[in-house]
Amino acid sequence: MDCRRGIEQLIMKKFLLTLLVLVGFTSAWAQDDLLNMIDQENPQKPVPVFATFKSTRVLTGQSIEHVAAKHLNFVILHRFGEVNGGAYTLYGLDQANMRLVFDYGITKNIQVGAARTNFNKTYDVNLKVKLLNQSKGKGGMPFSLGYYGNVAVNSMRWADSTRNNYFTSRLTFFNQVIIAKKFGDRLSLQIAPTVVHHNLVPLKKDVNTMYAMGLGGSIKLNRSFRFNFEYYPRLNGRDMLTSSKGKYYDYLSLGVDIETGGHVFQLMVSNGMGMLEQHMVRQTTTSWTDMGIRLGFNISRTFSFDKNAKK
Repeated sequence: MDCRRGIEQLIMKKFLLTLLVLVGFTSAWAQDDLLNMIDQENPQKPVPVFATFKSTRVLTGQSIEHVAAKHLNFVILHRFGEVNGGAYTLYGLDQANMRLVFDYGITKNIQVGAARTNFNKTYDVNLKVKLLNQSKGKGGMPFSLGYYGNVAVNSMRWADSTRNNYFTSRLTFFNQVIIAKKFGDRLSLQIAPTVVHHNLVPLKKDVNTMYAMGLGGSIKLNRSFRFNFEYYPRLNGRDMLTSSKGKYYDYLSLGVDIETGGHVFQLMVSNGMGMLEQHMVRQTTTSWTDMGIRLGFNISRTFSFDKNAKK
């Protein structure tokens, strides 16, 4: 009987010892996990912030995002006609304008591209560079900073082929600095000081160089949906008129991002027909107040040319 009791006591001691070891291990693991969570929220070393925006475009204008290195991003931008055309134009769906864009990531911070827009039969080449990337943690960069520019060529036939027409008269230029910040997991904002230059303008009193201040934002609704907005108020040339004596307006667009696998689908409503950046800023001829707005969408698809990338 004493031998049996001694064996039971020995087993109980081993059980308690094992339990204490497990409790200690579990406590240490929980403490480490909690510290890891704190480090993720407030890392000791700066950690880059990703996905400030879901696409390389807020809607029509550029965002701070870039195409990944050795990846090609093909984008189709489509804008319908004005909804105030009523049922006769099926609220603008009878009309369509399109832009095709190919953007390629040379490095993670340098992107080049080429595009064609049917408005004025315009071709353009562009360059996008990220200069600073926002990071969180002690000593982290509080915002992201980038540059975007393009050169565009109007390939329409000359209105008067008998006069001296110059190739340089076809050229327009777009330059902007993009300053963006992601606030937490759901809100991103950016400002983009912008300069648009046309070598040739319709009237002598029209400005060749126009300045604007691009404003954009994105609100994450869930994992696959975001609400986006962008607004480009002009800072000069506000008294310019169209050839038919109509007014120009500041561009405003509201829309959503929908992510579906390898595609990002953007659906929007805007008062601008132009999808090339200088058309968007300088040649918006309709207003939200009289329902001169139109439906539009962007579809993007990325192709990888990086042999080392995981499938």
